[in-house]
Amino acid sequence: MTGREFELYCRDILQEAGWRAALTPGSGDQGADIIAEKEDRRVVIQCKFYNGTVGNKAVQEAYAAAAFQDAPYAVVVTNSVFTKSAHQLAHKNGVLLMHHSDLPRLELIVTSGAGSR
Repeated sequence: MTGREFELYCRDILQEAGWRAALTPGSGDQGADIIAEKEDRRVVIQCKFYNGTVGNKAVQEAYAAAAFQDAPYAVVVTNSVFTKSAHQLAHKNGVLLMHHSDLPRLELIVTSGAGSR
């Protein structure tokens, strides 16, 4: 699976869960791969399909993309795991880190207040 195929896969999961989810064009998006909306929730998602660990750069990209897109929620989703440093940075900046298998529960997670910048 390529990175773009992973983005499509994540978008499809979100759409099946009732989100209006669209891929960004890839340039000029300031780090957003998917913008998902449901009711009054707007979420910017950075997708990382990695063999290794996902680090701080992905958290920084998601945070910047959410600010650029005026979205209160920033998420990094991966098929892999996050570094300890990425967890620390995400916690400090209100960025939600998720495994792709958790995407169907995104609404419940953001409703609970997690991942709100």
